[in-house]
Amino acid sequence: MVDPHIGAEAGPGGGDHVRAPRTRSAPPAHVTLLDLAEACDIPTRWSCRTGVCHTCITHFVAGDITYTTPPLELPEPGTVLVCCSKPTTEVVLDL
Repeated sequence: MVDPHIGAEAGPGGGDHVRAPRTRSAPPAHVTLLDLAEACDIPTRWSCRTGVCHTCITHFVAGDITYTTPPLELPEPGTVLVCCSKPTTEVVLDL
């Protein structure tokens, strides 16, 4: 389940802008979060697909992941490298 209020920001005129929630069934074991985002037409920044450049660093809200390729340096707590990680449970990301 995705919380539709995650990522809410003040919009023009003082109203709230809420990002549209998107859900997707569990991906095959070899699919990264980046692959899944691309399959859902969710724009995501990336460059290396191996956890080297950290261009794809994304806020991680809930769930569990594992890295398919261990990154050279782990991202800060509360973030994830979507290019080389896959979900092990249902996850919520702030893309």
